[in-house]
Amino acid sequence: MKVFIKMISFISYWFFFWFILFILGIVKANPLFFILISFIFILSQILYLYIKKTSIYNLTKYIIINLIIKIIPLIILILFYPISFNYNDISFGIFILIIYGAVMILFKINPLTSYNRIINNYIDNDNNNNTEVSKAYDYLYNQLKNNINDKKICLK
Repeated sequence: MKVFIKMISFISYWFFFWFILFILGIVKANPLFFILISFIFILSQILYLYIKKTSIYNLTKYIIINLIIKIIPLIILILFYPISFNYNDISFGIFILIIYGAVMILFKINPLTSYNRIINNYIDNDNNNNTEVSKAYDYLYNQLKNNINDKKICLK
């Protein structure tokens, strides 16, 4: 349940889920406008992390995670779907924002606290409070690094 609560507190995951539903043809409303807004927000966060002298590892991790959640969907939507923001797209996005707000109230989650906590975790290099996506990135990175190191040992 704790993982679920962490995931739902970030609107980006909601938009990513909407993107998946749109690509699968389950939802007709295009999430491009809202993913574009979240992308602009992420650019400001990346700049903030850079200014705060976040480690290269954490800055790279933040960029790669957001590449998967926002940038790749944004590119797919721009390249393969008509670029338009119509009434249905905006209305559905506002509906998702209202549901998101209701869920935040229901679970007593302050989204600003969640976002601040994540950003501060990256700045402070605090891996104890990472999201599950961040932990998965760390795991995959370490597996890759270990496999590369194992290959070097075998080559000697």
